[in-house]
Amino acid sequence: MTPLTGTAAGLVLLAAGYAIGRYRPAHRAFDWANWQRYGSRPTGLRYAAVWTLLSAENIGWLIAHPRQGWHAWRHRNDPPPTRSPAVQIRRINRDPKES
Repeated sequence: MTPLTGTAAGLVLLAAGYAIGRYRPAHRAFDWANWQRYGSRPTGLRYAAVWTLLSAENIGWLIAHPRQGWHAWRHRNDPPPTRSPAVQIRRINRDPKES
């Protein structure tokens, strides 16, 4: 392979990657799967496609963010934080003549 052929192949790959990145097919597929959850209940092949896409999205996120995923898993059933005590309002007796 000559340097010119290698450069041309690199530019073609770069252009193809740019076009795929602009088109964002995975993002469109995940958006479709998320919207299917809120419409009529998917059945049959559509249910399998939605489940597969959402599972792939979740597994991909866990692979990309293992520490955050492990932290979320450990704290998924934690009790809510305790509330701070109620604010106490103390009224100071003022002299009515000062008003």
